[in-house]
Amino acid sequence: MSTSTYTQATTTATTRQFAARMPVWLVSTAAVLIGALATGVFELAARAVGVPFNVALPGTGLEPAAIPATGLAWAVAELGLIGIIIAVCLARFAKRPSSTWKRTAWTLTALSCVPSLVAVTDSYATNIMLVVSHLVAAVVIVPVIAARLAERNARRS
Repeated sequence: MSTSTYTQATTTATTRQFAARMPVWLVSTAAVLIGALATGVFELAARAVGVPFNVALPGTGLEPAAIPATGLAWAVAELGLIGIIIAVCLARFAKRPSSTWKRTAWTLTALSCVPSLVAVTDSYATNIMLVVSHLVAAVVIVPVIAARLAERNARRS
């Protein structure tokens, strides 16, 4: 009785290696769409437990008005376009695209939470849910794009 063994060729493509073969704009667009979907699911869950999404900007003197259903997801998709543009520019021009992206994206996320904190709402739960929705989108989008961007830009070394 003889035993023969053979080595099966396996591919050990990590997520980073897989994403590195795709264009930055495509990975970024997919991340934004998934982030918008996650935010939409979060919004629908918050509405299901009774959080009112009635908001007005401070100083306008207007009564809080309802944010349309899936309004937060739509906002993530629209404003994610700015993130896609930033990611593409960083991939091309930044010396350290990944770390620059992470610093920029998290700073912009923190700044985007300020209007949600000061908005005139019917309930503090609304303010909290608006801030958390920003974080939900960022937690999905920022790491995916960071994984695609290079640690060092070969063109800028």
